[in-house]
Amino acid sequence: MALTNKEHTPPEIWLKEEASSLLEKIIDALNAAYTMPLECIWLEEELVQNYLEILKEMESLLLLIWGQLKEGNISKIEHKVLVWYGRQQRSSKNILRRYYRLHEQLTEWESSPDAKSFGLSGTWKDYLLFVMTLERNFLTMGSFTKESSSSSELEKFAIHYLQKIQMLHRASPHALCADFFTWLSPFTQESVFLPVLATNDVLETKSRTFESFRSQLLQSQEWEKLSGLYLKLLVELAGKKG
Repeated sequence: MALTNKEHTPPEIWLKEEASSLLEKIIDALNAAYTMPLECIWLEEELVQNYLEILKEMESLLLLIWGQLKEGNISKIEHKVLVWYGRQQRSSKNILRRYYRLHEQLTEWESSPDAKSFGLSGTWKDYLLFVMTLERNFLTMGSFTKESSSSSELEKFAIHYLQKIQMLHRASPHALCADFFTWLSPFTQESVFLPVLATNDVLETKSRTFESFRSQLLQSQEWEKLSGLYLKLLVELAGKKG
């Protein structure tokens, strides 16, 4: 095995650093998905289920070899990784196939009327933006007025929800898979092709509030601080639906 990803870095140190970074994002995203503060029907869709299964498969391998990483036993790590990788290749629902299917689903969603009407591309970030503003849940059903939207209860729900969605955003499928297969490549001596959809920055919506929220969201490191603008957008969208 030739670890050439970081020159002058001992293999066990590089492996541990990369595994730690991957695990942190994966665990945060999985915890977020299963501890949402409100019912999210979109989490049951095949597209998101594919995404969650990808995270679980990655987590299973990284946790499996974590103990070996602490001991710095590279030969045992290599054996465990290759055994796992062989099983993956023989599986009809391996990470790579799930990623290709997820890419197809995002491509199909990009052509949907909802995505087109809001100027959204088939990227993971735009898909999350869609579900957090347009999919039906306690916050988006339009059951509250402009006055009630500033209530402390709704504010708490919005803050918590934005925090959870940001965890999913940080663990985007393409970036995570790219890092994971890069981490695997010294063991497998293989590289994989991961198609990715480009962001369409030309398309715009008729809603200035929506555009403002999208712009500020991606520039912010703490999405919960945008809860006020988020609730304002939901009120606006609910009014247009009505």
